[in-house]
Amino acid sequence: MERLDLRLIQYFVAVAEELHFGRAAERLHIAQPSLSQQIRRLEAQLGVSLLERNSRNVHLTPAGSALLHEGRKTLSQAQHAIQATRAAGAPRLTVGFYGSAASELLPDVLRAFGERLPSVGICVRELLLGSVAEILDGSVDIAFTRLLPGQTELEVEVLAQEPRLAALASSHPLAARQSVSFADLRDEGFITNPAVKQEGTPTRWLAEQHHHGLPGRVAAEATSLQEILALVAAGRGVCLLPAAVVHHHPRAGISYVLVTDADPAVVSLAWRAGPICTALKAFMETSRQVAAAKPNAEANRGSTDTTMRLNESVISLSSRRG
Repeated sequence: MERLDLRLIQYFVAVAEELHFGRAAERLHIAQPSLSQQIRRLEAQLGVSLLERNSRNVHLTPAGSALLHEGRKTLSQAQHAIQATRAAGAPRLTVGFYGSAASELLPDVLRAFGERLPSVGICVRELLLGSVAEILDGSVDIAFTRLLPGQTELEVEVLAQEPRLAALASSHPLAARQSVSFADLRDEGFITNPAVKQEGTPTRWLAEQHHHGLPGRVAAEATSLQEILALVAAGRGVCLLPAAVVHHHPRAGISYVLVTDADPAVVSLAWRAGPICTALKAFMETSRQVAAAKPNAEANRGSTDTTMRLNESVISLSSRRG
């Protein structure tokens, strides 16, 4: 099979486009005599004349015109092959997230990580609330979750925490309140959004209910934030949700009211136990740095400033709904 040197094709295309050996040599960063020698070598290999030269002008022959057309395509295909091969060999990470767990941090983490390691490809995937299967089977390398350390067989690191609010239908008697306690919710049925898929009522949620003297009535189960909000708006029950939902998921027909004695919601990273690659280590470190750079008041339960801001958000949302 006859072979062509891609470098010779590149040299010829430069001369054919410039129609001037001097300018082509400057473009290619080689000496003009060397360029002329390489073009003669190509013509000898092909057995045709590609260029007509005289002391002042360079013109393409019919064979030269044909090679210019095909040569451009060949160089483009070769570049595509290089890029595709490098991309296939480059490290990639699949980052998962649960509902609102990534609302505050994930965009900033992706931006910072892209600046730090632009060669690493990132795929983002939303996970069903309560599902850790994709993390366990390796489909997802790391995920922003609401899990706590020891809650699953996954490795878990808490990055931040935030207050929790009761999501109520706007017609609910408590919807106009600035804050409530668990005692105010004693007679409510709750929409559960388990942090871990399991049979029966979520253990952690039930323990919190009992700690505050509530019976733990389950009105419905939901596996996504949008399911929760739809059920709340329909008056099917109430749900305790992280503060991030107020800012990122306002919805007609729903009021958010601060629950003053609720444990904070956490934002955590979860990944499979075992050795981790360099790219994943860098992503984890970037996530820690971004979380640490967030204003402390946003993450501290019980902060007066945080409570005031949340109450102002609730009042603002209620006012807009009329």
